[in-house]
Amino acid sequence: MATHVLWQADVADFDAWLTVFRADAKNRRAVGIADLNVWRDPDQKNHAVALFAITDIDKAKAFFDSEELAMHMERDGVINVTVKRLIPA
Repeated sequence: MATHVLWQADVADFDAWLTVFRADAKNRRAVGIADLNVWRDPDQKNHAVALFAITDIDKAKAFFDSEELAMHMERDGVINVTVKRLIPA
């Protein structure tokens, strides 16, 4: 059974971020992270929310915690990141 992760962040420019995010899908898939949905907060135009299905929690954690991802996010103006693991009720 897949685990789900809710990812949220403030981004410098939502449209620019979304282009980079979509281009990086293959890297997420390679570590067992499937994109389920992406939203823009209607009240905060540069607040991004994404829902992922995770098949390997250890690989996903390593991906989200990686120095490489941190550098990309810093370069792309991504701040105030929260990552929450969701479990079925």
